Amino acid sequence: MDIKLIDVNKVTDTKYLNLYACKYQKENDIVDYYVASRRKIENLSANNAGKIHTDVVRIVPYFFKDNELFVVLTKEFRYPLNSYVYSIPAGLIDQGETQEDAVKREVFEEIGGEVLSTKLLAGPSYASVGLTDEMLVSYMAEINLTNTQNLDGNEIIEYFVMPFKDIKRFADEKVYDFQAKVLLYLFYYEMLPNNK
Repeated sequence: MDIKLIDVNKVTDTKYLNLYACKYQKENDIVDYYVASRRKIENLSANNAGKIHTDVVRIVPYFFKDNELFVVLTKEFRYPLNSYVYSIPAGLIDQGETQEDAVKREVFEEIGGEVLSTKLLAGPSYASVGLTDEMLVSYMAEINLTNTQNLDGNEIIEYFVMPFKDIKRFADEKVYDFQAKVLLYLFYYEMLPNNK
């Protein structure tokens, strides 16, 4: 079935997230669809079908102490939920910034850590394809924890350290954002052979 984008219009004008009205031709029908995006209109996936444009990095930070592996998790207030949710550090990739630079900056800001090394955990993937064109990439990062957060004005983030052996149980029991939960499982099984 051929579907063709006819028009895109910006509905809202805010700093971080906007709503776009898209109009598609589907056979003999016109389909109206709304997309939430952090991108400018010219960079929308709807206008650039098939092109990869990564918006966000997510990070599973870890460190070793006395031959034991620890993971740093976050508990963040999320305004759409009006509640706290467990997660991992994450953030937008700034203009001109590499993914690895964004990993370093977000770890520094959200948990006060210095990144020693990174490894790709999950390649580019869309966050929620029925709602947004946001694409994220995920890393695991060995860090040195300095304990000094450097949060942006509206961020409310607490961080805590958890032994690797407790990660799977904790992920099973607590309410996480879905992506963070899946990435913790990926990290767990990636690191498991080293920590039996």
